[in-house]
Amino acid sequence: MGCIVGLGALADALLDSGGLLLVFSLVLAIVYLRGTFSPNSCLFGSVFRTRCDRPQVALTFDDGPDPRYTPAISSLLARRGHRATFFVLGTHVRAHPRVVAQLAADGHEVASHGATHDLLAFSSPRTVRKQIAAAHAAVDDVLGKPPARLYRAPHGVRSPWLVSVARRRGYTLCGWDGRVFDTASPGVQQIVARVQRLLRPGAIILLHDGDGSGRRASREETVAALRPILDELDRRGLRSVPLSQLAPDSPVHPRPESG
Repeated sequence: MGCIVGLGALADALLDSGGLLLVFSLVLAIVYLRGTFSPNSCLFGSVFRTRCDRPQVALTFDDGPDPRYTPAISSLLARRGHRATFFVLGTHVRAHPRVVAQLAADGHEVASHGATHDLLAFSSPRTVRKQIAAAHAAVDDVLGKPPARLYRAPHGVRSPWLVSVARRRGYTLCGWDGRVFDTASPGVQQIVARVQRLLRPGAIILLHDGDGSGRRASREETVAALRPILDELDRRGLRSVPLSQLAPDSPVHPRPESG
């Protein structure tokens, strides 16, 4: 009883001293942080997820292309009859145009991860527009066509206006299921086990074929994990398809950039 009375007295003191404003500010901050750093949160706008009753999943790869790892991933997927979506960085596209061309030739989907891997949590709408436009132009220049109408923000982090800016540019913001954390190099078996736990029709799996930090970190564990991941997909009767195929009513290509 005494504890309840004490809590009541504390609440009265906070309210009398402007504590209500403090509580409101804390709640607002929590909401803002969740909307910014939770990659599948819809607080700042809708995020593309899938619900699919077909035996299909979407393997997706971020931060490439990287000539050390992307070609091996691309070739293995194609040989096994699977297709993936590669969310590429515009700067890497311009540095490695032949690798991007191989992705397209192998039947994979090339989507946008922005120009660089800068966090966009506090970026202005102008900066977001420039990131999307630069990646769009880089892919268009290399492939002669724009990237797929899919955009994934670096680390899934976004500002309150990122979804609306992307949508005006013709892009849909994409999330993913679960956490694999292959970039932390947890070991091949751990990567495989984490992916296996996420597999279900319509699952969006996030892996990495490159390093957005510029430190050229190794993705050898991801490459090594891919074969047993595909073995598990085959065992379950699942097929990896381009992410846009899990939303067949959505146009694949964005409208031309303007402004």
